[in-house]
Amino acid sequence: MNVDELLILLEKSREGIQKIDEDLFVQINSRIEELKEMRKNADEADFERIDEELRTLKRIQKRIFELRTIKIINMAWAEVCGTESGIEGRENMISAEREFYSSFLKLLKEYRERIVKASPAENTEINPEPERILVRIKQDIPEFEGVDGKTYKLRKEDVVLIPSLNANALIKSGIAERIEVKR
Repeated sequence: MNVDELLILLEKSREGIQKIDEDLFVQINSRIEELKEMRKNADEADFERIDEELRTLKRIQKRIFELRTIKIINMAWAEVCGTESGIEGRENMISAEREFYSSFLKLLKEYRERIVKASPAENTEINPEPERILVRIKQDIPEFEGVDGKTYKLRKEDVVLIPSLNANALIKSGIAERIEVKR
């Protein structure tokens, strides 16, 4: 496949998904590798010509891939939304594109189910109350927010039940002491 044929394919690709050889991208990659080898042994005049063809091939390959992929994504999106994409040529997808389309369509459907059809109970996380410890405060401390989201303003000799994470920090710093309750 030469550059002119690829340019024609690229121009037609703007209309829909065109029929291509199953191994088109492999063919293009083979030609790119061939040109890289040719460039190694080329004189200055040939080097410029080969280098230009190489850059052109890479740009065309990238653009064909992008156009086809965008169309496949839009077709999957339209199917999930229950609308028409207006894109023709689904039957012209190569096997790798059909696999991508199926996987992407499945992912979009799962996403829609999770977001659009989720019940309120599924979206609320239950935050269990943190374990609490009874402590006696040994000195006044500045106001702070506990891990339970409550604001605490504690003074010397206060006896309070606070979340274990906060209580342990105060105990370790010597600001509070744990009170054991016998049952």
